[in-house]
Amino acid sequence: MVSRARPLAIAMMAAASCGGASDTVSDPVSGTAMLLAVQAQVFTPRCALSGCHVGTTAPFGLDLGSVSASAASLVGVPSGEMAGLKRVAPGDAANSYLYWKLSGNPSINGDPMPASGGPLSGADLSLIASWIDGGAK
Repeated sequence: MVSRARPLAIAMMAAASCGGASDTVSDPVSGTAMLLAVQAQVFTPRCALSGCHVGTTAPFGLDLGSVSASAASLVGVPSGEMAGLKRVAPGDAANSYLYWKLSGNPSINGDPMPASGGPLSGADLSLIASWIDGGAK
């Protein structure tokens, strides 16, 4: 059985060797997932696709095309579909609308995400929850 973590770890080491040393996969103290890992593993391959969440025409202005765009579009930003909820409430995945949309929470407005390719794996959902619960850094 081939581990999915190894290719991701190799990609992260390559990014670090190209000057991205501050973009680590996890915080060395807490071990929580960092946005770079979420971007590489989930947002880029599943969300930042043509006609989906990339660029200035992204639905609700939710651009997930890069780490900086994802952070600016998600962290502390009010949900465009449910007033009173943040897309990502740092430290609180259970009350973050992004997590609701991705996990298929029945309280969401609209359709669960991602729109194509089926639901995210449990590992991907855990990675996102860890990033959010760890402060969404």
